[in-house]
Amino acid sequence: MATAVPPLPLRIGTDAEFAALRSALMAAGFTEQALCERLQLEHISRFDLKNQSELREEPVDETGLLVRLLMECGPVTRAGAATLGRHNVWYALAALGLVAPAASNPDRWYAKVMLYPTRGLYIVSDRSRPEEGVEGQPPEDFVYPAIVPNTELFLELAPCQPCDAFLDLCSGTAIAALVAAKSGARHAWAFDITGRSTHFAEFNRRLNGIANMTPATGDLYEPAGDLTFDRIVAHPPYVPVYRPQLIFDSGGHDGEQIVRRIIEGLPRYLRPGGRFYALTMGTDRDQPFEQRLREWLGTEESEFDVAFVNRNTRTPREYAAEALIRNRGQVEDIKAWREMFEQLHVKTLAYGLVVIQRRNRMRPVFTVRRQTGRQSGPAEHEWLVEWETAAVAGEADRILAARPRASKHTHLRVENRLSDGEWVAEAYHLETEYPFSMELRAQAWTAYLLTCADGSRSAAELLEKLKSDGALHPETPPHQFARMLEVLVSGGFLEIDNFRLPAAK
Repeated sequence: MATAVPPLPLRIGTDAEFAALRSALMAAGFTEQALCERLQLEHISRFDLKNQSELREEPVDETGLLVRLLMECGPVTRAGAATLGRHNVWYALAALGLVAPAASNPDRWYAKVMLYPTRGLYIVSDRSRPEEGVEGQPPEDFVYPAIVPNTELFLELAPCQPCDAFLDLCSGTAIAALVAAKSGARHAWAFDITGRSTHFAEFNRRLNGIANMTPATGDLYEPAGDLTFDRIVAHPPYVPVYRPQLIFDSGGHDGEQIVRRIIEGLPRYLRPGGRFYALTMGTDRDQPFEQRLREWLGTEESEFDVAFVNRNTRTPREYAAEALIRNRGQVEDIKAWREMFEQLHVKTLAYGLVVIQRRNRMRPVFTVRRQTGRQSGPAEHEWLVEWETAAVAGEADRILAARPRASKHTHLRVENRLSDGEWVAEAYHLETEYPFSMELRAQAWTAYLLTCADGSRSAAELLEKLKSDGALHPETPPHQFARMLEVLVSGGFLEIDNFRLPAAK
C-alpha cells in the first residue's frame, strides 16, 4: 500500500518560481555541457558521488559554487552566497526552500537536496551524504541520484521513442518519465511506492516546466486504474539482499520478487503492439531466465515475445562473496545465501536488458537470449526485436529473393586434424562481437556461402551455386536453405535488405 509522505526538504512553489530557478541556473553556467567540460567528465554520470569527503577550498565563481553546494553537498559561506546572487541563483534557490544555514554554524549554508543537470533536465534527489555535523541514517525511502552510471545505462537502453502512453515503474526521481515526456510521449506517468519519491517527481516535473507527466504513489501498477500503456519501463530493485535496509535496496533474497510482479502485470497493462523494457538481474535455474520470464506472463504468454540481452553473469558463490564485500555484510550470510540459492536450484545470476513485446496480430512468438558485445546498444536491441518479429511472422520467407551480404564483423575459426600427414578441416566456428557476442558451430558450406555472399546474388541464386559447386546436396529444398539463412542473419553473420545491421561505431 502507499506510504504517507514524511517531512520533505522540498516546497512545491509557483510556476514563476520554478521558471526563475531554471533561468538563473542556466545564466550561471550550471548546464550539463559546461559541467562536463569544467570537471573533465565524459558524461555527467561519471561524477563521483562517493569520493567527496575532502572538499577543496571554496570556489570563487558561480558555477564552481553551485557544484560544491548542489552536487558535492558541501557548504558555502555567506560570501559564496553573495556571489551566487549575481544572477539571482541564490534567491531562486532560497525561494523554493532548497538552501538553509547549518544547524551548527549559521555562517555556513547547505543545500537540502542534490540538484544537477542531465539529459536536458534539472533533477533533484536526496543528498549523497549528510550535512556536516548531522548524524543518523538516511530515510528508508531515500531517493537515489539519477546520475549514477547504472541509471544512465537504463536510460540509454530503454529508448524513449514517441508513443501515446508511457509508464515509468519504480520511478524514483521520475527521470525516465520526464525524458519520455520531452521525447515524444503524448503523456507519461511515473509510479513509485513511496510518497517521498512521488513528491520529488512532482518537484522535478514543475522544475522543468513539463505538463504531460503525472506522478502517483502506489505499489507498482496500483495507481493505474483503467489506464493501459504502449510503453512501460522499469529499473526495479533487483539486487539479492539477505538483510534489507532500505525500501529500494532489495528485490528479496533472490532479487526477483519485484520484477516478477511487474512481468505478471503486463497482460493487464501493456497494449497490443506495446513494449516493456527493464534493466534487471535474474537467475538461470532449471530453466534459463528468459524462459522463466515467459512463464511469469501466465495464461496469456502466447501473446508476448521475450528477449533478454545479458551483460554479465555471476555464479551464486561469486555473487555472495562480492555482495558481502560491497555491502559490508555479515560473514554468516554467505553460507545462508548459498544454501538458499541451492534450494532454488540457481545456477547463475544474469544481469541485462529485458525486452517484452506484445503482438498486435495473430502470429507465433519468440524467446531469445543474446550476450552483449562491445558495441551493443539501443539500435542493436531494436534490430534484434524487429528481425525476430519478422522471422516468426513468416516475413523472412522473402529471404530467397534478397541479396545477402556477409557481415564484415564475422570471423571464421577452423579446427584442423592431422590425417595421413595432412591437415584436414574438421570444424568451423563463426564468431562475431557485433551486433552481439555470438559463436556458431558451422559446416563447410556455411564458410563457402559467406565467401560468395557479396550482395550481387539473390539467396535463391546462391543456393543453386552452392549446389552446382558441390557445397550443398543437390536436393536441398529452398525452404530448408531459407531457414538456415535466418539463423545466420539472427546471429549477425549475414545481412539482408530491410534488416541491415545498424552502423557499428
